[in-house]
Amino acid sequence: MLNGVLKLNTQYHFTFEVSEFAGGDHSSKSKHYEGRAVDVTWINGRHVGKKGSAHRALMTACRKLRASLVLGPGDRDHDTHVHCQW
Repeated sequence: MLNGVLKLNTQYHFTFEVSEFAGGDHSSKSKHYEGRAVDVTWINGRHVGKKGSAHRALMTACRKLRASLVLGPGDRDHDTHVHCQW
């Protein structure tokens, strides 16, 4: 997961803010608690879900980095962040 987060910046050139690695309020089976998931709320200076946000591009990059699950705006409970898990 940390390798994926690093490559989102170094390989795909995103700047972003992570809101959750292992904390927060998630389901009891969440991969966050295993250290395998990350939530991103800001991408390149824009909040996820707002006009002009690069959330779709970041989601595509997570998939290319072999994330096993990628959720974002349009997915239930993910209108304000992108969830990537490995």
